[in-house]
Amino acid sequence: MPEALKCLPRRMFIATVTAALLFRRAFATPSVENSLSVIARLPFSCSGVAVTPDNAIFLGLPRFPGNEATFSVGRIEPNGTLRPFPGGRWNEWRNGRDGTSAFVMVNAVHVFADGTLWVVDQGAPPGKTPAPGAQKLVQINAVDGSILRVVRFAEKFMPPQAQFNDLRIHGDILFVTDSGIGGIIIHNLQTGRTRRRLSAQPAVRKDNSHVHRGSEGHALRDPQGHLPIVQSDDIEVDATGTWLYFSVPAGPLKKIRVSDLLDEEKSDIDLNNLVMVVAEIPSIGGTCIDSMGNFYLSDVENHQIIVLAPDGKRSTLVQDPRLISPDALFIDRQRRLYIPCPQLEKLPIFNSGKNDTRPPFLVLSMPLPERLGSLPLGNAVEG
Repeated sequence: MPEALKCLPRRMFIATVTAALLFRRAFATPSVENSLSVIARLPFSCSGVAVTPDNAIFLGLPRFPGNEATFSVGRIEPNGTLRPFPGGRWNEWRNGRDGTSAFVMVNAVHVFADGTLWVVDQGAPPGKTPAPGAQKLVQINAVDGSILRVVRFAEKFMPPQAQFNDLRIHGDILFVTDSGIGGIIIHNLQTGRTRRRLSAQPAVRKDNSHVHRGSEGHALRDPQGHLPIVQSDDIEVDATGTWLYFSVPAGPLKKIRVSDLLDEEKSDIDLNNLVMVVAEIPSIGGTCIDSMGNFYLSDVENHQIIVLAPDGKRSTLVQDPRLISPDALFIDRQRRLYIPCPQLEKLPIFNSGKNDTRPPFLVLSMPLPERLGSLPLGNAVEG
């Protein structure tokens, strides 16, 4: 038995062993219609996946209601088992414990050009307030699990009610969305300088005309019957670093020039007026973008992945009933698309208090074709 498994608490060990993971690394290109394969079958909800240049697969396992025993971040080993990563106290948080050096509520994982793993930790389970220092961005050596950097921001950048959602890196610049108040936090990884942009501006906040929906278009509601309110959520930066794209789950998709965000002469009001609507979209769980500027949308209403071309045309890449609340998308260096399916719309917090989730929770993947009809598809954008 690997040492990493020997040191697990019994309950976590059992959950790990019984995950029944299926691991597949074949990169043949079948037809798009029948190309989805199962990468993992999980006892915990998985909303994020990231893959390193040497094909190590990492999963983000958020602590949603009913998933409290999750170890938050896992790595799929070559033999197909899922190991808590990086291990130890980072994966063992429970209610009442210190969350400054442990994963509490992982909302996103990502791998960029240097091959390290970034983890976005909201610092508190849904509906709770993060303890001081618990909300953080963590950079980890994907090989040995050593912690390379923990990024926390002062209150002027992350005020009360602000909530990390997702991040992208282009060059030395880290961009992270705030889905609590609405805004984009920009952090220079070399200089350490941080700025908060578009804070609480209408462009980054959910409006009253778009409704966050699930399968077949039904509106999501909390146990009290209220519609969910999520501000700036999904985020992408194109391959050239020219445009930053963002959206709330209900849409629309918007963009702003990165140069404008970095222009200190421009106020948040100025920036708000420079935001452009790219497209009206169905409710989405996650996105990614390829090197040719094609935008991939997790269409939760129709169990499908849509490709939005730079000219505005859209095509269905794949549609499958297993795509239940498809979430954050990831393209690896072999041009394989990964799709976690956390069943969010079936959780009590979005399903009027009813838990209709049915484990196992799937992570699916497919090789990207060279073309989708007449549309050429690109490679991963690594930042």
